[in-house]
Amino acid sequence: MPATLSKADVIKAVEELPDENIALEDLIERLIVLHKVRTGLAQAGQGIPHAEVVKQFKKPRNERQW
Repeated sequence: MPATLSKADVIKAVEELPDENIALEDLIERLIVLHKVRTGLAQAGQGIPHAEVVKQFKKPRNERQW
């Protein structure tokens, strides 16, 4: 299951931004990075067996299933 962000996480990310005007893109980028970090941390313990990685990399990129 992909990691999600709570309302509190989003509010904290907004509060950590500088007090000056910011571009909406900067906020979106911050939230995307936070989401990707959370997703990565959630997946860190799961791992993929080496044999499966080799099998997937032998396939064309658009046919790989992780």
